[in-house]
Amino acid sequence: MADGHICTSGKGDKYYTETIVPNLEEGIELGKRADADVDRMIEIKVSYDRDLDVARENTRFWAALSLTPEQKQNIHDPAEMQRLADALPIEQVAKRWIISSDPAETAAAITHYADLGFRHLVFHGPGHDQRRFLAQFSEDVLPLLPKR
Repeated sequence: MADGHICTSGKGDKYYTETIVPNLEEGIELGKRADADVDRMIEIKVSYDRDLDVARENTRFWAALSLTPEQKQNIHDPAEMQRLADALPIEQVAKRWIISSDPAETAAAITHYADLGFRHLVFHGPGHDQRRFLAQFSEDVLPLLPKR
């Protein structure tokens, strides 16, 4: 019955196609709302850089997002949570992100979320150098995204 919905990327298609989108559509129908009047927003975690190693390492700061429920269960001390996150291999950290140095590959991964039904896309670049991310992303990736 709300004006919109927001969620984050990186949880696997099944979560969106079997849970998020169907429940959103059910709420729209129950509320007798026009679909166009309900915002479908997703924060897309994308680490794009022309240097793939930089793109990968930029996700390190957000490693705590990649802890499994088992890894963080019963952890109540933020310093311990950070220690556990810092010990994660970069491969586990990177799973929740679109990580690429290829503009077409990045645009295709982003477009996939639009194809799932999300219309309002917010991009979360994880690195500390936001000017670098915004410059490269806007020059290389944005022109490849479909206009909808």
